[in-house]
Amino acid sequence: MILASPRKTDNDAAYEAGQLITRSREGDVRAFRRLVESHQQYAFSLAFRFVCDTEDARDIAQEAFIRVWRNLRTFNPEVKFTTWLYRIVVNLSLDRLKGERRKKRFLVPASKGLDSAFRDDRALDEDVANRDLAGRIRTMAEGLPLKQRLVFVLRDLQDLTVEEVSEILEMSHVSVKTNLCYARRHIRHLLEHLGVER
Repeated sequence: MILASPRKTDNDAAYEAGQLITRSREGDVRAFRRLVESHQQYAFSLAFRFVCDTEDARDIAQEAFIRVWRNLRTFNPEVKFTTWLYRIVVNLSLDRLKGERRKKRFLVPASKGLDSAFRDDRALDEDVANRDLAGRIRTMAEGLPLKQRLVFVLRDLQDLTVEEVSEILEMSHVSVKTNLCYARRHIRHLLEHLGVER
């Protein structure tokens, strides 16, 4: 009988990150590369949900890891690495948004994914509709007040817990929940106005 290998637990991942950070602090570039590779998708995904632009999100993720490398010696091992990284990405994203005051736009072109003539039409329509809805929600989130937007992106789009959001944004749990409630109500109202059912 073949047993499936167990999945990594949060504790395993935290231990591995801790080992990589320790080795990186000692100048081990390979360890740092592994640390980047294991967290770069999370950093990119979070940045993208704020700036809604692939190139900007890549730049922010890259800059975040440059800052991580420069500040590894000051990293407090009692804080989760992911929390520290998220905080850096959030701050860089906000700096980018404040500096450029991006125009609101839909994020998913209607033509994306239409180049395959062999896909089932119904599945294709559903896929395009789902991506369009996700794009609309991200666009609607751009219009939220800053605190609500931060909380909404981290909690509902990044799927972090209230505790993690609270730690990253250095806000109380009550403030996180209140801002999330207002953000969800606003998004729901806009979706209803557009006749979209979630």
